[in-house]
Amino acid sequence: MPRLPMVAQALLLGLAALTLRAAPAGALHVTDFEQPYFLETMGLQCKDHAVVKHNGLYHVFYIQSLPPSGHYLRKEQWFGHITSPDLRHWARQDSILSIDIPNPPAWESEFIWAPKIIDDPNSNDWLMYYTGANYTVTQQTGLASSYNLYNWYRYPNNPIYRPGSWAIWSSGQWSNCRDPEIFHEDGSSSWYLLNTASAAPDTLGAISYALSFNLGPWMDRGAFFVNDSQNVLESVQLVKRGGNYHLFFTEGGQQQISHIASPTFLGGWSKENRTYIDEGHACEITTIPGEPELWSLHRGLGLRDGTRYYYHFGEIAFDGPGGDPSVSFNDGLPENWTNVFGTAFNYQPTWGDNPYERSGVPTGMAGNSYIATYEFFPNPEIYPPGRIQGNVPTGLIRSDDFTVTGDRLSLRVGGGNQPGLTFVALVRASDQRILLWATGNDSHQITPRLWDLASLAGQTVFLVIADLSTVAWGHIAVDSIEEYVRVGQDPMPPTAPMTDGPTLGQVLLEAGFGWSDAPVAPAAGAGRLFAPHPNPFNPSTRLRYELAAAGRAELTILDAQGRVLQTLLAEELPAGPGFVLWDGRDAQGQRAASGVYFARLRLDGRELGRQKLLLLK
Repeated sequence: MPRLPMVAQALLLGLAALTLRAAPAGALHVTDFEQPYFLETMGLQCKDHAVVKHNGLYHVFYIQSLPPSGHYLRKEQWFGHITSPDLRHWARQDSILSIDIPNPPAWESEFIWAPKIIDDPNSNDWLMYYTGANYTVTQQTGLASSYNLYNWYRYPNNPIYRPGSWAIWSSGQWSNCRDPEIFHEDGSSSWYLLNTASAAPDTLGAISYALSFNLGPWMDRGAFFVNDSQNVLESVQLVKRGGNYHLFFTEGGQQQISHIASPTFLGGWSKENRTYIDEGHACEITTIPGEPELWSLHRGLGLRDGTRYYYHFGEIAFDGPGGDPSVSFNDGLPENWTNVFGTAFNYQPTWGDNPYERSGVPTGMAGNSYIATYEFFPNPEIYPPGRIQGNVPTGLIRSDDFTVTGDRLSLRVGGGNQPGLTFVALVRASDQRILLWATGNDSHQITPRLWDLASLAGQTVFLVIADLSTVAWGHIAVDSIEEYVRVGQDPMPPTAPMTDGPTLGQVLLEAGFGWSDAPVAPAAGAGRLFAPHPNPFNPSTRLRYELAAAGRAELTILDAQGRVLQTLLAEELPAGPGFVLWDGRDAQGQRAASGVYFARLRLDGRELGRQKLLLLK
């Protein structure tokens, strides 16, 4: 092996240093790059929903909305039911509580909406509160129960609630009483039921509330909060965190989630302290023991073939100034993959079949996310689909180490046909030697490949995906990496490992890459700067951070040349989480131009991390 220059040696050391984790012994390596979304079938809509986790499985119950049929509103006559072990891979279950039957209950003969599920404190069952409506869209609250989350039974004395005379509600006409929310404080026998309502006499948007002791009969208590306009306040969520009550809702005519806070349950609510914390509709906050608090909501995205509706799952933390909430999403590369250097993978994985949106030709991807370094569409908030970053960005990502357990590894590969420049490779950890690799076929279409691992059993290896080219077709696409044990006939002749392949260092050296392409290493253990949300953004984005120790924290915005554009934070802070907002302005209050910026976090002068930002106008 020729002697490597210092920069290449340093890069190899950097690659080795990234080997911090290894897959459990005996585990088969699988990576499909799926993101925390559920996509509804094209032509259908997914709307208000409820989330439950039981025995390691997430259950989502939701309004499955079909085109109108016999009514001017969409057909919404049952709840969809989907399950997932990880909020990324979904299985459809039988729909529940259908009213698309002969002689449905009169009060809910036309629509059922907005399920809300809680554990029954008086039994081992689950309780579902939901909205029912008749042909005139007179809305009331109903109740159902289940012992296993698959079989649901209506309460025989439905409906259980409608607002009193303070509200505009009358049988035989459109009357608001929908989107039930259940609120309860630990140690209290009082339970509260909130609904969307309209207050008399001016039809102002309102939230009703009813009181129950131990979930017995519900007693209407009037208006919980009244809007300053006739805009309805829909899909309410109410939680108490850190001594404050937090109310979330979607205001009629808006495409954002509103948040207001109050120190008291009643009387302290005002839209004067409103913030918008996410874009979309009908947020749901789900508390699951031992996990970060789950945040989810639905949106729609206009695509070549029509609008596609989806749920996005993330986290909500009440860690801002005064306990304000912040939302984040675990999109991006899987936790067992690391961006080693460069920018080609900064906006990966790609969301959806992005080349199809430009050309109408399917790529052959599986699922809804894959690696494609030509593309610039990491999430549906970057509109419109079909955007590209082209061939110029370069970079390399790698998986954690794993022990070869299976005898086959299947994958899909596309992009440029440039061996040594655009490739996916299996690398032996001990000597960095490439054992198997594949490049593309000068096409956005990805095709199946099969590698023979039989002779590598027990060896410690890792995967690398590299885009080291800036010329035409200088990009790589990869999807559906799966190690498995062969049963029966191979679907195609497998590729055997190389007996004397190059080392990864030799390939990088020949391509002209070295230590200068590696990212700045953060100060270990001192804290971290999380990925911004949203990103790309316009007009503002939220930057969450976490400090492992007290000290002087500085969070600054840098331009692409590394010059300080704005200082968002410069003060002594205790250890713990927090966040700041950047409104896209410089220190003089002028709006920054569209382009790439960097957020930099320091603690007592030590850099804890950087995050790349993209401001779009």
